[in-house]
Amino acid sequence: MKIYPAIDIYEGRCVRLRQGDFDDSTVYSGHPADVALRLHSAGFQHLHVVDLDGARRGCPVNHAAIAAILSITGPRVQIGGGVRATGDVEALLNLGADRVVIGSVAVTSPELLSKWIERFGAERILVAIDTRAGDVALAGWEERSNRAALSVATEMAEIGVRAIMCTDIERDGMLNGPNIELYRTLRDRLPDIELTASGGITTLDDLESLSAIGVGAAIVGKALHDGILPPAELRDWERRSNMRAAGELSRC
Repeated sequence: MKIYPAIDIYEGRCVRLRQGDFDDSTVYSGHPADVALRLHSAGFQHLHVVDLDGARRGCPVNHAAIAAILSITGPRVQIGGGVRATGDVEALLNLGADRVVIGSVAVTSPELLSKWIERFGAERILVAIDTRAGDVALAGWEERSNRAALSVATEMAEIGVRAIMCTDIERDGMLNGPNIELYRTLRDRLPDIELTASGGITTLDDLESLSAIGVGAAIVGKALHDGILPPAELRDWERRSNMRAAGELSRC
């Protein structure tokens, strides 16, 4: 399993929100690039970056912080937040993003998403499906779509999406464990999709549970930044998980 430390940027700072509430945030650093460099120095090869202001406003906002993170040599960075136009995708990829995270557009304009897959490649696109009380949320989690996560995920697979990240907003930043049943349903119905879990991951047991049902990647935010899951411990678990996976493949 791949571990993606989360770097959420709000008003130029690295923060974490509780359940997506912009009025309930914890500030961890005024310099998100410093956080990214520290995480990479701790051994993390992947980072998950979100422009929260961009997600809320509908266009990328924290340009300087994003450019600084993407200038760091080494980590593979997936980044999103307010990506609504072709130029947004192209600009992030040109800056060095490994993948661009697409949220609201996937629901509101799947035909545009299909064009991006054709132009940039499915491997450069990660669709974010964020769910609250059973409905997929849009526009920085502040609007509801009246569609279920499985319905949206199925549509995404049909248009050529290969990778989906699903966040249970009600668990995000709450340190109460991930929604295993949600991910099991998605994994069972869409076995060929690369699935990333986000929201509530607090312990190594949470990661073991996700790995056991076939989730391929996990976003870890508050538990990492608060020291509940120390970087060395998390990196060691990721290394052992990947070694186990490699061993299983070699026996096939």
